[in-house]
Amino acid sequence: MPFCGTCGKEIAADVTFCTYCGSRVGTGSSAGNQVSAPISGQDAFNEAQKSELLLQANDIVMKKKILSLTEHYDFEDRGGRKLGEGDGNFFQFPARFVIYAMPDPATKTEIIRIEGKLISLRHEFSMFDPNGKNLGTMKKKIMKLIGEEYWLEQNGVELMRVYGNFTEHDYRMGINGQEVGQVHKKWISVRDQFGISITGDVDPRLVLGAAIVVEHVEVTERNIGNS
Repeated sequence: MPFCGTCGKEIAADVTFCTYCGSRVGTGSSAGNQVSAPISGQDAFNEAQKSELLLQANDIVMKKKILSLTEHYDFEDRGGRKLGEGDGNFFQFPARFVIYAMPDPATKTEIIRIEGKLISLRHEFSMFDPNGKNLGTMKKKIMKLIGEEYWLEQNGVELMRVYGNFTEHDYRMGINGQEVGQVHKKWISVRDQFGISITGDVDPRLVLGAAIVVEHVEVTERNIGNS
């Protein structure tokens, strides 16, 4: 069983990104990060499997629920199997969310934490892995000719654009001009449910995090403001 060369945790042999620290393994210029090591025990193997289903899924159904003062999201595969969930609390301002992978109904494994802040009336949301490593910060642009879009920065440099029709759940995510993710209603006609497709080479946690940020800012906050 291979180990991640960045954080040293045991990982599945066919993953592209480490399920703990998000480093690329197995392919590309960072392939050397994946190194062989003796199996350290069944517990490490079981932990590595917990987040794999959600992080390896290419097509995900995202279901939104407003439960009392909680903003809740379920992530399922297209067959209806629950892969994970995300939770936020309306008492927190700016909003905060945690996304969990769920290998079974009784087990949760945190894969990303999203923390919002308000700067000059503009939202920013920083994303962190379970160890506190900053994965990126998502900001909103307002451009006169194009309209609204978001971008995600890593270390102050733009990494991923998020653009499209946010309120209709029809938007895309791109890195270096290449599409890497979509949010859409292709398979779904039910309100407050939509599809997420991983279409390119990207850390899937950033796609899931971006979808929650957009949904919260463009739909939940606007609905609360209009109520």
